Amino acid sequence: MKVLHVIDRLETGGAENLFVTITSLLLNKNVTTGAMLFTGGSSLEKKLDKRLQLHILDRGNKFNPLTLYKAHKICSGYDIVHTHLRHVYAYIRLAQWLFNGKYKLIIHDHAAITDKTPLRLNGIFKPKHYIGVNSRQTEWAISTIGVDKENVFLLENTVAASPNTAPHTNIAKRAMIVANIRAVKNIEFAIELCKRMQWQLDIYGNIIEPEYYNRLIHQIGNDDSISIRQGVTDFSGIYNEYGLAIHCSTAETGPLVLLEYLAAGIPFIAYKTGSAAEAIAEELPQLFMNDFKYENWEQRISEILSDKELSEKMKALFDKKFNPEDYISKCLDIYQSVRS
Repeated sequence: MKVLHVIDRLETGGAENLFVTITSLLLNKNVTTGAMLFTGGSSLEKKLDKRLQLHILDRGNKFNPLTLYKAHKICSGYDIVHTHLRHVYAYIRLAQWLFNGKYKLIIHDHAAITDKTPLRLNGIFKPKHYIGVNSRQTEWAISTIGVDKENVFLLENTVAASPNTAPHTNIAKRAMIVANIRAVKNIEFAIELCKRMQWQLDIYGNIIEPEYYNRLIHQIGNDDSISIRQGVTDFSGIYNEYGLAIHCSTAETGPLVLLEYLAAGIPFIAYKTGSAAEAIAEELPQLFMNDFKYENWEQRISEILSDKELSEKMKALFDKKFNPEDYISKCLDIYQSVRS
């Protein structure tokens, strides 16, 4: 079996990090695996497994028929083409339709659901095989998109657990955020929270919305205890420099970073949104908040940090629910079902 994973580019983000992880896991299972990027040279590209068959499409104009044909020819060298993100799927589906591609095409959906069928999933773009990262997506694919139930698969996210990432328990009043700089991440709440608690805060993320970044810079002002750090893609040696992670995004489908915190055993506090939050909260509800009241977050942080066994509880939960070995076994089962 030969499998090709496709994404537009590998900037830092949840779907992109998962792309890097899943392709490496497949190679470790001796599955012939390729990766196709519409555009090369992005920040996460250097983290791709060197064993991958890497294809850079250099797409440019997405309506260029020659580039569409090039994409089709690359895909035709594989049995299964596993696309990430809806616009990526729609492009490959168009190439498959135009040139009568025989490969099995899967969409791995990382987006929020909507009341209506998106154009990229309608008509000739209606997917035959759909992977959702949470049960809401898979139910939506059946009820709204109309994908046959037997071709809809649930594959909850995972991360590659890094060794030696346990945080130092003696680190006090130093917090971190891993989130790209965009308004939905609600980073201004964390800044104000840390100012109130007199904590140091390091924000790791790339600038997606410049206007929002400027607002944060204005909010930070001359406070040198709060910093924004761009371009970091490997956190395995960073987590143990902090006593707490904060995640206050108002809306998520994942978020993948919570699984990274869980695997690393770094205590975190997060607003409860997204499938990862719901799954973790079943066993560790104390890590999640349902409001944005500063005094409630301060109280909960005190409670979280007083639990000296929390780090081990988090790692145990990761091994139980989100470990990469179980993840890739489920993925291979999906591929076998798609090929049959």
